[in-house]
Amino acid sequence: MSIAPATRVAMVRPFTSRVVRGVVPLRSEPDDAAELVDEAHYGERMTRLGARGEWTYVQGRDLYLGWIRTTHLGDHESRDDCLVAVPFAAVRSAPDDAATIVDELPAGVSLGSVGREGRWSLIGPDRWIRTDQTIDLAMIPERYPTAGDLLATATGFLGVPYLWGGTSAHGIDCSGFTQQVYRLNGVGLVRDADQQALGGRPVDQARPGDLFFFGADRVTHAAIATGERAFIHAPQSGMSVQRGELTDLSPLRAIRRYLP
Repeated sequence: MSIAPATRVAMVRPFTSRVVRGVVPLRSEPDDAAELVDEAHYGERMTRLGARGEWTYVQGRDLYLGWIRTTHLGDHESRDDCLVAVPFAAVRSAPDDAATIVDELPAGVSLGSVGREGRWSLIGPDRWIRTDQTIDLAMIPERYPTAGDLLATATGFLGVPYLWGGTSAHGIDCSGFTQQVYRLNGVGLVRDADQQALGGRPVDQARPGDLFFFGADRVTHAAIATGERAFIHAPQSGMSVQRGELTDLSPLRAIRRYLP
């Protein structure tokens, strides 16, 4: 058997940067009025694929493509030692509750503290965060996530307004909600409801922590089961994350289980 001579495969390595603001929009076009495609959180690594004026075309961890303001990207690196443990933590210009808020970081953001002063942690130049709003990585239980863990996280989002493309406590959509609840418990889900409906395994009867998927002709909505017929979800524009119940009129298309 003869083996053809090896040839080198052409390739390039795009630039990457990290998000340097708390929550930033990923737009369909390089315009602040363009559709919100997704949101990126502080510290997320973005692959840079092009630029136009004050905007950079990127691909994020959910593999979405979109435009982000170049000022929201940087090259900071840190040895992360804690996570934001509240829905949003204010970042202030000085270690004082009266100091100017320069940013807000959503739950689950990974940080590296470079100094302490009283009850404050320094996370960058003139960027201070209350230490009691974070949790040391070493203090987070290392074990299998349970349905109880998922529901405890889910209830923390009750009352958050619906926002198409949103992924944080400032505003969140249905699949952003399910994704973030699982992500904060160490389980990765893809971004969109119809994609999430293909993961896990199908079940006929829901248990707490399972995912309900709805839609008349195709999957267009997701919710987290709190019981056989009860759930928490981000319903639609003008509403907020709330509890719901299955009815005979509910266009239920699938139930998927991601935990054992």
